[in-house]
Amino acid sequence: MQDATEVKDLLQKGVRRGLHLATTFQTGVYSCQLGMLRDVSDPLVPEIIRFYDRLSNLERVKNHATARLFELTALAKSREDILREQSMTIDYASTLDEAIKRINQLLPAAESLINKLPQ
Repeated sequence: MQDATEVKDLLQKGVRRGLHLATTFQTGVYSCQLGMLRDVSDPLVPEIIRFYDRLSNLERVKNHATARLFELTALAKSREDILREQSMTIDYASTLDEAIKRINQLLPAAESLINKLPQ
């Protein structure tokens, strides 16, 4: 979160900086076990499902930012690439904004879920 905000601020100041979002969300157990649920009567189960759905959406945003960053770093210094760089940088910055927004939403949701889990 802090790194994404810092890079976003630098981009707004015109500093060329990229952030490779290498974080991998540990969702393997969730993905494997979701189809095996037999009872969702516990109100915590749908809440957990919604949380992981939102987490997977953040993963897609992160992947888009990473792909855009790779495209930006592959640009040459040709006139056409310089023109493309500006629109790609705007898209990259807006993707970082979206990632920051989603992280800000997920952090309190995660804390709330953790507090609800049985000890």
